[in-house]
Amino acid sequence: MIVGILPRIAVIDDEQRFRDVLESGLVREGFAVRTAANGVSALALIQSWEPEAIVLDATVPVTDGFSVLAVVRSFSQVPILLVTLHEAERDSRLTARADDYAVEPFKVGRLAARLRSALRRPSHEDAQLRYADLVLDLELRTAWRGAREIALSKREFDLVAALLRPPRRLFTRDELLDLVWGVGRNVTRTTVDTYILYLRTKIDAPPAQPLIHTIRGVGYVIRQRR
Repeated sequence: MIVGILPRIAVIDDEQRFRDVLESGLVREGFAVRTAANGVSALALIQSWEPEAIVLDATVPVTDGFSVLAVVRSFSQVPILLVTLHEAERDSRLTARADDYAVEPFKVGRLAARLRSALRRPSHEDAQLRYADLVLDLELRTAWRGAREIALSKREFDLVAALLRPPRRLFTRDELLDLVWGVGRNVTRTTVDTYILYLRTKIDAPPAQPLIHTIRGVGYVIRQRR
């Protein structure tokens, strides 16, 4: 077996037990992990070790999580997943330019899935997702089917973007919930079905060839029929 370089993840939280649980869990998931207990040591760790993604507690002491995020954003676009105690803090996350957020409590396995998704995201040099005649511009957040522009809501856009990373891969409903609605979201699998229906009416509207397909009992995939 060829062993690759493990993705470097920095975990920033003031609770020792929480750091230990995340570190051991993420190591089992195939990540290299280093931790810090406050904002000052976090910034030193980030600048010296250059992690590929950061799990950051919003209420970390000394220098709070939002301040740490602002400083990191001044020199890096590394993916940052903000850990919050309340769903209401989501708006603050968006304002602070984190890439994602998780509401405690959550499972380490789902957090790992979110980190893998963040690490797969294209850079600014590769800011489009394409399959067949479907094109998503990730910077402008526009969608096109051939010459037809498609108006999508934020959640619809995020869902089709998840299905296009990569195309032809089958995603379960649980995977799509994790990737689009996030760890700790209080939504059900039927939410995915509802949004897939929205996407089909927009992306697969006749006379376009259908690209979004259901695999009964499993989930969804974007692919062309043979």
